[in-house]
Amino acid sequence: MKDISKHIAIVGAGISGLALGIILKKNNIPCLIFEKSKKISEYGAGISLSPNGLRVLKDLDVFNNIKTKSCNPRNAIFFSRSNQIANTPINVITTSRDLLHKILYEKYISMDGDVLFNHELSDLSLDSKSLNFTNKKIYKPFHTIGADGIRSKCRQKISNDEDLIYSGYSVWRSILFGNQKDIIFHLDKNVHIVSYPISENKISFVAVIKKSKALKESWKFKGSLDDLSKELPSKLMQKYFLDNNSSEIFKWGVFIRPKIKDLYIENLTLIGDAAHPIVPFLGQGGCLALEDAYIFGNLINLYKNDIIKSQTKYNHIRLKRVRKIHKMSLNQAKFNHLGNPLAIFLRNSLMKYTNIVSLRTRGIWNYDITEGLGI
Repeated sequence: MKDISKHIAIVGAGISGLALGIILKKNNIPCLIFEKSKKISEYGAGISLSPNGLRVLKDLDVFNNIKTKSCNPRNAIFFSRSNQIANTPINVITTSRDLLHKILYEKYISMDGDVLFNHELSDLSLDSKSLNFTNKKIYKPFHTIGADGIRSKCRQKISNDEDLIYSGYSVWRSILFGNQKDIIFHLDKNVHIVSYPISENKISFVAVIKKSKALKESWKFKGSLDDLSKELPSKLMQKYFLDNNSSEIFKWGVFIRPKIKDLYIENLTLIGDAAHPIVPFLGQGGCLALEDAYIFGNLINLYKNDIIKSQTKYNHIRLKRVRKIHKMSLNQAKFNHLGNPLAIFLRNSLMKYTNIVSLRTRGIWNYDITEGLGI
């Protein structure tokens, strides 16, 4: 057993885990990342990074690397049943998750960061502060960070999967070939689609369907165009898949924890989806994960490794923020999926004649990441 009694152990080498690793290395805090996979990999999917997430990437000194290889849409165009209802100015970066993941990994490694692959967590003992892995290896870190996703084994030390429930929405995603400059939304009864460019010739396609029966919670579960065509209006199927019949398509059910409670227990702190899975209707899952990493990493440095102070402050700062966005995201889904003609008319009029879209996003995007940190 390697002595890591002075290290912060990070379980999971995803976006939040790698971001936290960079922040800890930047502040000369010993850390080690454990990853169950054989190598760093992210299944092809898009990600939209709004200004609140981009501020963290700038602090990590990876923003320029990501921006030069990604897209920068300046407009979000909204359609309701094929009729354009709004065109809102925006300033976000849209890219692929695998690119973001690769750049974060390379940055962490360049700072002499270590990732131990083939380390799948089997148990975590709060009493002995030990991490037990399926490869029979055992480590005892100074503190453990659970960054192991929605089905987090670390989370089970705080609450089991019984508090993880189906949101009522399922998602289809694909990477399509084509040129697109803007983010485009299509709103319809019980369904909405968002598409955006992630490179010069690739587009991220996401369709959200309101369904009573849950699909499997997995980004790797493949679907078929035939099944998707039963869910989407024919015009939208033709628009996106007429020339993209060979594209792989995936589907999954969106699960949530309706009551987001404490983000830590004893010698364990949670970040990202392990802490608070968010429905993806405001594009904030990745950005919140980056915020978590930034805040907890800087608190550890600010309080000079005082874990109790860091956890208490982290919990206070993050709970209010994630609960607010969790509620807003669920309401956004209802707003997108209206079926009543009068309600649709009122929604479309609001979007067309007021700045409601900008007001809603401004409150999220203008978040002061340093608030409460004193830095």
